[in-house]
Amino acid sequence: MLVGNNDIVKILFLAASPKETKRLQLDLENRTIKEFIHRSTYRENFKIENEWAVEDDNLLYFMNYHHPNIVHFSGHGTSTGEFILEGENRSIRPVPGEALQSLMQRFKDDVRLVILNACNSSIQAEMIAKEIDFVIGMDAPIGDKAAISFISAFYQALGFGNSIQNSFEQGLTQLQIKDIPAEYIPHLFTRPGVNASTTTWRELLFSNRKDRPISIFISYAPEDDKFRQELEKQFSVLRRNKTITITTVKSTLRGEVSEDKLVEYLNAADIVLLLISPDFLASDSLYNNELTPAIHRRQQGLTWVIPVLVRETAEWQNDELFGKLAELPANHKPVSAWRDQDSALVSIVQGVRDVIKAIKDQRSS
Repeated sequence: MLVGNNDIVKILFLAASPKETKRLQLDLENRTIKEFIHRSTYRENFKIENEWAVEDDNLLYFMNYHHPNIVHFSGHGTSTGEFILEGENRSIRPVPGEALQSLMQRFKDDVRLVILNACNSSIQAEMIAKEIDFVIGMDAPIGDKAAISFISAFYQALGFGNSIQNSFEQGLTQLQIKDIPAEYIPHLFTRPGVNASTTTWRELLFSNRKDRPISIFISYAPEDDKFRQELEKQFSVLRRNKTITITTVKSTLRGEVSEDKLVEYLNAADIVLLLISPDFLASDSLYNNELTPAIHRRQQGLTWVIPVLVRETAEWQNDELFGKLAELPANHKPVSAWRDQDSALVSIVQGVRDVIKAIKDQRSS
């Protein structure tokens, strides 16, 4: 896998239902979330830690103990938007919005997403979003069925590699599919300067690690394998100093890599290099299984796609999928036409270097 065993998004599920409040299906919510994540591509990269009957005395302890990336509050909210924890003898203990905001400020180096799956929680969610990148709250009272349907679909979409924004919208769509008239209730708040449309679960994990290597996927026809090897040699220094990682696969037609694994590799890529040649464009397998998904992710703002001109290829730029992509080498001359092909390769690496800088600048903003 591209993602190591230590690259786990920790979800801290905090449940509270004081005895004087209406009983909620918190166990069903927890179980459904786990089931929906288990269906997804990246199920191995999510871990849920559960804490039940959370009291005001132990909230700080749980945050310190687990160091979560996602904090999921499940329970009741007051009419004024305060989340309800349990006090002494399971009594009702509303937590002021300022207190939750202060709590999240103390843990913002780890926490990237907060979910307040409770009635009337959007007021607190908006306050917390001043400290935390992404916060989901509810604009009104919400029933168990709606709350569970929405949030389980959200986590499932996130587990398939979709962005925060897309996952949120899939949660709303699930409410429509199930004919639950509550799609107006969930609300996504973002901290100024962050983009929910370009943030996947990886960024929830790595957003503070600006030096995370840039993941490059190289898509190529078997006939261009020799060129691919020479190009990778030119990336050796960037690889060795952990600026980049490079992934390539051989043809899916020969069964050397599964389509699911290919999707996983493409979803992990920050940059996709397309080695353009007549053989590349003639391959329906490459066109459908690598080029098309890469362009789709580019349109979502999730990856950079760069055509690399290996050999003279008629009309390649007129294919609708390529749109206005800027190719390398920058002089629009295929590598095969260069007198000094090493110079052509260096030019390509320099162009990729510029994109790497743009990605790192974006991470730092």
